Amino acid sequence: MVKTKGNQKIVGMHPRNVLRTQPDYTKMAIKYKDFREQCQLELNGKVSVNFRNEKTLRELTKMLLKEYYDLDVDFAPGSLVPTLALRLNYILWLEDLMEPLSLQVIRGIDIGCGSSCIYSLLGAKKNGWHMLALESKPQNIEYAMKNVKKNHLESLIEVYAQPDNTNIFKSYFEQDQRQLQYQFCLCNPPFFDSNLPNPLGGNTRNPERRPAPNNARTGSQEELTCVGGEVQFVQRIIDESLENKERVRIYTTMLGVKANVPRILDYLKEQQVANVSTTEFHQGHTTRWAVAWSFHSEPLQQGTTLN
Repeated sequence: MVKTKGNQKIVGMHPRNVLRTQPDYTKMAIKYKDFREQCQLELNGKVSVNFRNEKTLRELTKMLLKEYYDLDVDFAPGSLVPTLALRLNYILWLEDLMEPLSLQVIRGIDIGCGSSCIYSLLGAKKNGWHMLALESKPQNIEYAMKNVKKNHLESLIEVYAQPDNTNIFKSYFEQDQRQLQYQFCLCNPPFFDSNLPNPLGGNTRNPERRPAPNNARTGSQEELTCVGGEVQFVQRIIDESLENKERVRIYTTMLGVKANVPRILDYLKEQQVANVSTTEFHQGHTTRWAVAWSFHSEPLQQGTTLN
């Protein structure tokens, strides 16, 4: 069932998500040796996956990317291990936003691509999108470039080393002689506020209303925290979008805390940005929210209704 309130739709996993039906992990363990070594064999002959083990999560994501998209991906030690189902929901929502534009060539910006470069890899491999992957951490840049090269996607993905992690588009746009136009940007911003005494130790959920996530937390301090957390990071994206209204057609970002959605919507309203839409991504016990805004006159599409 889908509940609609204003322009916000309460949704589930995207109907085109290949992981909407859980993979047969027993078959996958037989097929992929590295994944098999991280599984446990149950008495009934089936394998179980320990989602609270970081190494298991790494092999699981690597296996799924190979199985469904023929992508060979590695992750820098200690870096964020992306959950494929959740990332796919985001990509599929972007597909829905792009569909009304009926464009032959689509260019997107991946803000903070991480060591996996997963959004850019999926966008390029799945849809043929031209992706600009922005990243500031040297180790992540090294791995992202290797992942692009080993999958032969250099013609579609440019990994750009951000010299200043306090800005979003500025460094790249200032040196971009081609003045390319982009149809969208996407972002999975740092979740926690580095100003807090114990930024990674807090709990943002109500355990009585929302079960704890099944997956172990992964990621480096730089990937998970920033000054002001995700709210201030997204506000920086909004601020720079006001300076680059014509360079990107649709700006989007993910949010990890539901209470932060109205804060971002209020900030957009303060900046007199009226063309805005929101959605939700669900995967297991994990829920994420996304906000899109545009300075073009055509109203933003909400994308495919999910259930």
